[in-house]
Amino acid sequence: MLKALHRSCKRPLLQRHVNRTAGIRCWASTENNTIRKLMGESLQPPAGQLWKAVDNHIAADKQLDQSFIPQVPLHHRDGRHRKRVLVLCTGGTLTMAPDPKQGGALAPVQGSLSKYMREMKELQNDDMPEVTLHEYAPFVDSSDLGPADWARLAHDIYDNYLHFDGFVVITGTDTMAYGATALSFMLENLGKPVVFTGGQIPLCEPYNDGRNLIMALIFATRDSINEVTIFFHDRLLRACRSTKVNTHQLLAFDSPNIDPLATIGITIDENEHLFLPPAKGALRVHSRMETRLLTIRLVPGFDDGMLTQMIKHNVDSESLKALVLQLYGTGNLPSNKHAFIQLLADANEKGILVVAATQCYTGNVLMGHYAVGKALESAGVISAGDMTVEAIAAKVGYLYGRGDLSQQEIASLFPVPLRGEVTPKEALSPPPLSSAFQRGMSQHVGGRFRSY
Repeated sequence: MLKALHRSCKRPLLQRHVNRTAGIRCWASTENNTIRKLMGESLQPPAGQLWKAVDNHIAADKQLDQSFIPQVPLHHRDGRHRKRVLVLCTGGTLTMAPDPKQGGALAPVQGSLSKYMREMKELQNDDMPEVTLHEYAPFVDSSDLGPADWARLAHDIYDNYLHFDGFVVITGTDTMAYGATALSFMLENLGKPVVFTGGQIPLCEPYNDGRNLIMALIFATRDSINEVTIFFHDRLLRACRSTKVNTHQLLAFDSPNIDPLATIGITIDENEHLFLPPAKGALRVHSRMETRLLTIRLVPGFDDGMLTQMIKHNVDSESLKALVLQLYGTGNLPSNKHAFIQLLADANEKGILVVAATQCYTGNVLMGHYAVGKALESAGVISAGDMTVEAIAAKVGYLYGRGDLSQQEIASLFPVPLRGEVTPKEALSPPPLSSAFQRGMSQHVGGRFRSY
């Protein structure tokens, strides 16, 4: 099924519909317009092309083909070979300072980050990269950011891609994992590091976690990292495996089902075996993200009648594309909820992608291991494996947003790791009592075999 994702490299995104009826072509265009309308508009204007004037001879044309490889060095002005990093700042705790307009209360203050970075002695070190900072205006709380803002970030990285060795994105922590995961899917064939970071304490405080910024800049110069990541506290995490785990500690992020890509202490220890391979094509941006997604976390004793009405209304009104159910353990729900399971089967028949995720912090969904999971599998529910909720939402938005995949293709691609967001089924730990030895031992008690 991976071939379905590479087809668009040789044809326009919607070429699948070209040889069909005019009605289908019209539907595809309308559907894409609907997706863009639901995404909304970015709250901040784009950064545009931010390379320095001396580099304009590399790309005088603003419509530069990103597959073009410049034949002149990027670092030649002063004889030093320092790498260059573009920092894009949307706001967040790290940028907060006492705001006179709000009586001295802490609030994101435009220009506070640039003032702080000008005074950073670490940036004067010859081993540190040259840094270009862009502060979007106005600063926006991360809770207000969404797919349109993430698409703006992706396009700004694309516009400056050939002129910087790496990128750092500073944003608020509340939705950082969602935004970073979204960019993982938006940026196809990424060949340079994009590091998200932020802070739990403002830089204006004497005690802060500004080291996050320094380490993000260092990792943004690593040639071996070709993906979107999050650096926080003492670890570099794959973005599409990350989630926020704490609101009051400096170790605010973790990746539950995969080790950090790197950890820092006295030295930087990299888990190189986890790094994604280098990109094999030119950078491409997928900016459309489907937002018609409903996520439900079940609790014991839930009123399935209420859920049935809510889901049925969205299915009948065709206002729902995907339904994500956060289930118990390995993907279970009460076995006596026959009507609810039938509702999920009906939703699947009507073109709704139904995804089963686990509520557990670590582990994965095993659809066919228990009887209830087998019933869900028969109803057309697909497994999210060990993906985070952030990765599930971003992957659904990306696959539907492409516009050239059918529901069957999307369902087939869902368990396939596209950006390292999920562990392949064959690499997962075996389920309980799955081996012949374990099954035999489970029946043996005190030298005797139990009878069932």
